[in-house]
Amino acid sequence: MKNKFVNIKWQDGVISKHGVNGAQVDDALKVIKDHLVEINEDHPCKENRLTITAIDNAINYQDMRTQDRVKRGVEGTNKK
Repeated sequence: MKNKFVNIKWQDGVISKHGVNGAQVDDALKVIKDHLVEINEDHPCKENRLTITAIDNAINYQDMRTQDRVKRGVEGTNKK
């Protein structure tokens, strides 16, 4: 197995003010899901499928959060 590591630089500040300078939570979830899907192709099991479903749910919740923030006019700010 190749030596692999993950180094995540998280977004610092809102994108509208600071530009994209790091990863968002949903970015990490999507990368993790892609990796697990690859693993599951070679080593399929119920637990992998359930984890993939849970990650899909988490991504959907983050999308719902963003849509709510857009609707309320606070997306791209630190306002709650």
